[in-house]
Amino acid sequence: MIDRRRFLAAALGTAAIPGALSRSVSPAAAQAGWQPIRMIQVFVGFQAGGGTDVIARLYAAAADEMAPVKFVVVNRPGGAGAIAADVVAHLEPDGYTLLLGGGSESTTLPHYTKLNYRLDDFKAIGRVSREHMVLVTSRKGPLDSVDALVKKAKANPGKLAYGSSGVGGILHAGFQAFEKAAGIELNHVPYRGGADAFKDVLGGNIEMTLVIPAEAKAQYDAGNAHILATLSDRSTIIPDVPSLKELGYPVVMDNMKGLLISSRTPAPIVRWHQELFTKVMKSDRMAELARKMNVELGYLDGPAFMKAMADTSNQVLALRKG
Repeated sequence: MIDRRRFLAAALGTAAIPGALSRSVSPAAAQAGWQPIRMIQVFVGFQAGGGTDVIARLYAAAADEMAPVKFVVVNRPGGAGAIAADVVAHLEPDGYTLLLGGGSESTTLPHYTKLNYRLDDFKAIGRVSREHMVLVTSRKGPLDSVDALVKKAKANPGKLAYGSSGVGGILHAGFQAFEKAAGIELNHVPYRGGADAFKDVLGGNIEMTLVIPAEAKAQYDAGNAHILATLSDRSTIIPDVPSLKELGYPVVMDNMKGLLISSRTPAPIVRWHQELFTKVMKSDRMAELARKMNVELGYLDGPAFMKAMADTSNQVLALRKG
C-alpha cells in the first residue's frame, strides 16, 4: 500500500499537531469580518492514513500558508463516517469545527440506517476531490476483466465475495449499483475500512473490492492486482482503464470529499471558510501536494458540492427502492 501518511507527516510540518498555536491576526484583517483566533478542527470519520484522512491533511497543509490559524485533523472513525458527522452536526456552530465528508456519511448511510443527523444539517464549504471508485481483483485469481467477473457471478449466484468499508457505505452502494446493472448477485463482506478489504483481495480471501485510482495503480504496477473498471468516467491516473458505462453497465457513482460545516453556523463564518477554500484550492501548494500524492482534485464551490451530494443521495435512494 502507499504510505501516504508518512509523506503527509513530512509535508505538513505541524499542521496536524493538536497543540499548534494560533497565529496573530492583523487589525486590517480583523475589520474585514469574522476571523478565527484559535485552531480549526477538521473531523474525519475514518482511520488515520486512509483516503479520507489524506484529503483532510492535504487541505490542512495547503491552507497552512494562507490561514491565520492552524487546521488540525481529528480522526473519529466508526459507523462508516457517521460518528464524526454526528459530532460536527451537534457541536457549537462557531466556525472551529468542520467535517471532511461528502461520501458514505453524507450520501448513502441515511438510506440504510437511522442517523441522528441529515444532509441538510450541514452547509457545504466546497469539494476538494472527486474520488473515482475502481473495481479491482487479485492477480492470483482468474477474474481479469469485467466480462469474466460477470460470467462467473452468473454461474455462481451469491458466491463471489466483495469487500466494503461497511454496510451502507459508498463502496457497498457502488457494488449494489453494479449488481443491479449486471444482473448478478454477489456476497457482501463488510470490513472496518476499505484498506482491510483490499488486503484480503490481494491475499485471495475475497474476490474484489473498490479502491481509489492511486491504490489500484500501485498494486497493479507491483503485479498484485487486476484493474477492471471505474464506476464513473476514466481517471487521469489510470487513463487506459475503461468505465463500467463504457463496458455496457450503466453505473455512475463517485466518492466525493470536501469540507462541511454545521448549517446553524452564522453566514459571516461560512463566508470566511468558503473564501479561504477557494484560495486554497486554486493555490500552487495544493496542486503540488495533490500531484505528489496522486490525488485528483475536483473543485466545486459550496452550492455545487451540496447539489452533487444531493444527486448521489437521490441516486442511492432510487437504488434502494429497487
